Amino acid sequence: MINPLSAATCAIYAVLAIPVLYLLVRHRRYGLLGWLFLFLFCTIRIIGGALAINSTSVAANIISSVGLSPLLLATSGILHEASRLYRIESLDKKMEWVSVLAYHMLVVAGVALTAAGSAKLQTHQQPIDKAEKITKVGISILTVAWGFLAGWTGLSFLAPRGRNSSITRAGTVLLSAVAFSLVFIGIRVFYSLVALCTQRASLNPVTGSLAIRVVLGFVPEVIATLAFIFAGIKTQGAKEEILPAAPKPRAQPWV
Repeated sequence: MINPLSAATCAIYAVLAIPVLYLLVRHRRYGLLGWLFLFLFCTIRIIGGALAINSTSVAANIISSVGLSPLLLATSGILHEASRLYRIESLDKKMEWVSVLAYHMLVVAGVALTAAGSAKLQTHQQPIDKAEKITKVGISILTVAWGFLAGWTGLSFLAPRGRNSSITRAGTVLLSAVAFSLVFIGIRVFYSLVALCTQRASLNPVTGSLAIRVVLGFVPEVIATLAFIFAGIKTQGAKEEILPAAPKPRAQPWV
């Protein structure tokens, strides 16, 4: 029997991946971290949806559990673009990159533990108690990572702004999109936390209640992705204002 939610997920993210890929090209190296991970998130949702259309395979469950990591990394990348490039003028670039690297390591650790624990639970490997503990630790780390993003976003709003009003405005648009999306990403993160910690069948992200999966899983992720896309389209030309103007070619003297 065809899973309608998985089919819808596959189709919707196949469409959303197109503007995300466009924004990855348009924002170039300045937004590489954010838009690349957002495109990766769309790709993972397409693959996971395709695998779960006709069956609830182990691979589909694992992909569903790790899908949050690229969304969190995309959010941190877009936040990094908004604060470092557009909004905050006096930001220490070295400390900013150290913070980004540390955050990526935190998310990678969380998703690795979550995937490992979920794989053991899905294949009923022993001991089950150990697999549950690993899964709980992994999703707890991802929840902490979401909390760091929320705090980082709040501090970015309070930081002194740059002098160029148009560039600062672009940073504010991206930062506002991050703040808006974090609300829905938080819903998705805490849903996964409760689902994996309680192991209730109705809360399973792949085989649980359809209404719960739509309201707490599918819709929040789509809203967050759309918010990033709209903000990215609105700010796609902002980088051109900070690029140095190309030198005019010198006139060749007459011989």
